[in-house]
Amino acid sequence: MRATALMGSPLLKVSSMTALLAAGVTVYACSGRATEPEDWKPAGSLPGLLEPTDLGLFNDRTWSAITGDGWQYLRRTSTSDDDTVIDKMAPFSPQDVLRIVFTPDMQRDSEPSVHWIRLPRVQEVLTGWWMKLSPNWTPSPAGAAKMTFLWTAPDGQVYSALFGSTAPHHVSINTEWAPYGQKIWDPNATVTPIVYDRWYRVEWYVRWETAPGAADGIIRWWIDGTLNGHYHNVAFPKGGRGFNQFEFAPTVQIPPPEMQFMYIGRTRISTR
Repeated sequence: MRATALMGSPLLKVSSMTALLAAGVTVYACSGRATEPEDWKPAGSLPGLLEPTDLGLFNDRTWSAITGDGWQYLRRTSTSDDDTVIDKMAPFSPQDVLRIVFTPDMQRDSEPSVHWIRLPRVQEVLTGWWMKLSPNWTPSPAGAAKMTFLWTAPDGQVYSALFGSTAPHHVSINTEWAPYGQKIWDPNATVTPIVYDRWYRVEWYVRWETAPGAADGIIRWWIDGTLNGHYHNVAFPKGGRGFNQFEFAPTVQIPPPEMQFMYIGRTRISTR
């Protein structure tokens, strides 16, 4: 359940993309914009959450407490425990917001804490969460932070992260298993800029390949309902048996100069 130590190398051409985003230009990472599949629709209990119609709800979490409802918590290198707070600007359950605490005395290349829930080795999963970074957030050369992880059985992981050495950041996905070792999947539809002190809704869908070696697995993600990335040629670990854990383990490359926070709002997990 531990996140890997390093955030990865800074993305190429981050400065040029950041300049475009700052100028208000929508950036496309490839020719031809990907579109949302027709079998996705807003989920009834969380407006705007894009979900395959045949997935079942596994967990729907508002953070009235650090643990409970299948979720567990462990403080890592932060010297302050996470807590729950009220945020009147939170889109859902403003009275129940998880606050993850980053302290200046954290270890380098580490996460302050981890919040995790076990999954029953599913091969298809959709996760959705609301997220905000504190206004004093200090990024590292590799980006703002890793966010969430999906662990595969018996080993391997894929994570979502906020890349870009300066704000605005963007969400990319990193697979860390053979044959990739480490491969960053950048937005290939739209790049949604991520800034500080603002709530964002992140949805991330992963489906295992149909057969060993088929390399037809799927990774998609949306920010505030806008498709950012869509890949349907993903290879998965040989001998893997599905995803067995989802977690918030927001790893940073360099400890912050002062206490800073990542806020997590309503979190939803659907599986087949």
